[in-house]
Amino acid sequence: MMATAMADSASHIADPTAGNPQAPMAATDLPGQEHAAEDVTIRDGWMQHVGPGGAHLGIYFTVENKSDTPHLIDGITSPSCTAMYGYHSDLEVSSLTRDLFKHLTLPPNQGLTFPPGGYHLVCEIGDKGEVREGSEVAVRFHFLGGSEKIVKFQVRAARPYFGPT
Repeated sequence: MMATAMADSASHIADPTAGNPQAPMAATDLPGQEHAAEDVTIRDGWMQHVGPGGAHLGIYFTVENKSDTPHLIDGITSPSCTAMYGYHSDLEVSSLTRDLFKHLTLPPNQGLTFPPGGYHLVCEIGDKGEVREGSEVAVRFHFLGGSEKIVKFQVRAARPYFGPT
């Protein structure tokens, strides 16, 4: 199943910011930003276990800003993750890479793709429990200005890990 946006009022999904110390800051009233969640589409999303031990999920997706106004993702959370951060499979990861999704500008009328092997999002499962192949994980995208969008990502089969254990 592709990533599908859900209404923010969906009561059957746990609040992805509940109990999360990395939850986005309070909303601000910025002109042109109040409709970011409506202007931005998140599609073709999925995730898989990466690395040893099954404690991390790589999250891959395309995000499109369909408006004439730039928007900014200023946080991403999930009830299934103790931490979420940016990562690049083939580059040294710095604090700038890790914080990529805390200040990601979405240019007007453009899309950005976060594929396996490139920049993508990582979920640390930690003590949040187990995430199984075939399940769906709700992820909340928070935009500067206060709007939010919840997207569900399907967990696919883990890719083989050939690194040190």
